[in-house]
Amino acid sequence: MIEYGREEMVEIRAFKATILNPELETRAELVCPVYDTIDAQQYEQYAADRNNAIHFSTRKEGVAEGDFVDYAKLSLERFFADGILKVRDQPAFYIYGIRYSLSGGIVEQIPEEERREIYFAFGLVALVKVDKLNEHSIEGHEKTFETKTRERSHLMKACGMNFSPIVAEYSMPGHDINNIFEAYLGFRRPDLKLDEQRKPVMDVVINDARHLLWEVTDEDVIDKIQKLMREKRIMILDGHHRYTAAYQVSKDQEEGTAYTMMMLVEGGDRALLLLPWHRCVRQCRMGELWARITDYFTVESYDKPTGEARIYSRLNESTDEFDVRFGMYDGEKYYVLRADKGRIRKLAEARGERVGLDVISLHEWLIEPTLIGEPEDVVFTASPREAIEKVDKEAYNVAFFLRRLRIANVEYKAHVEKKVFPQKSTLFLPKVAEGIVMWKWK
Repeated sequence: MIEYGREEMVEIRAFKATILNPELETRAELVCPVYDTIDAQQYEQYAADRNNAIHFSTRKEGVAEGDFVDYAKLSLERFFADGILKVRDQPAFYIYGIRYSLSGGIVEQIPEEERREIYFAFGLVALVKVDKLNEHSIEGHEKTFETKTRERSHLMKACGMNFSPIVAEYSMPGHDINNIFEAYLGFRRPDLKLDEQRKPVMDVVINDARHLLWEVTDEDVIDKIQKLMREKRIMILDGHHRYTAAYQVSKDQEEGTAYTMMMLVEGGDRALLLLPWHRCVRQCRMGELWARITDYFTVESYDKPTGEARIYSRLNESTDEFDVRFGMYDGEKYYVLRADKGRIRKLAEARGERVGLDVISLHEWLIEPTLIGEPEDVVFTASPREAIEKVDKEAYNVAFFLRRLRIANVEYKAHVEKKVFPQKSTLFLPKVAEGIVMWKWK
């Protein structure tokens, strides 16, 4: 990661975390995926347990925002009154470890030389002083929507809590902080060796990923980490709406706070993955779609069943920023669509952007002009196999498969272009969970 100047310093501090009561034997049943990844079916699954964190973190589909915030506040009060949630005794930094593997449908998108059987990511959970996004030391890369930000802002104010950490990355080529973590815990990743003297305060498995949280109260270690982070810039990876809401909350002198809870991860960590979101279009004017494809793209077609693997290898071949290509499946065949480079250069010049041209051209040239219905009729999935299944079941006309971006691409977008990606352009793994580590400020 390139450092692009340092106007301000990142201010981080220790805090007393709120966690699920360590005496509970059912803690794994009380956590849930982060709120913006949960669909209606998953909501019902996790909400079946009245003590699951979903009752204060996630709005049920169809429930009004105000009703949800009221319900979340009452649920949270019950969780504290019943001893389900506990506040730790002293301020600390926290090491959040997520040990996970990838399903076959996901791992196939990654070149073989980069694949690993086990990934184990470390993050530093701390309070970060809130600043206006993209003005000083904290940057973002994703478009936000006012309605989503408003909900999070109201929830934060009503409950006075952060329920899961915003994930942001920093550059540290020497891996100093991750080295401190491994030395402190006494093992090297991806191995996991729990020490009785360094037992995690949270250790649960959700969706086949193991989430571990260690408390660091050693003042020398805290001071060393603070000094290492002091001159860093950080870029939000996951949680743009929560961060924007935190900035709004910070302006409220009566109910707000100047800090928000973050998990800071090293951008060069090999266990931090950046994957694409693929698109499924429910209905489109197929005749017009193919006319536009013929006009804008060179087409390579592949028969089933080998076509899926072929398009991955063809997408991963491209290194030229103007060599824009993506995959398509219409239920009959697989295709690799390679955009006309002259048109791509004109698009890049008109928008002042060179990163993300694949998703920009896909939406501007193909999806938006031919879509039948509303924008909600385009759904996103991380799994190509799930996208294929949606088309095979004839619920969707067509699926589009996008290439992976690199962390360096996202940094360039934020630092140099000063632009944001279209909705659902980046999928960072691993995902934190709701209920692992929280912060109550009032």
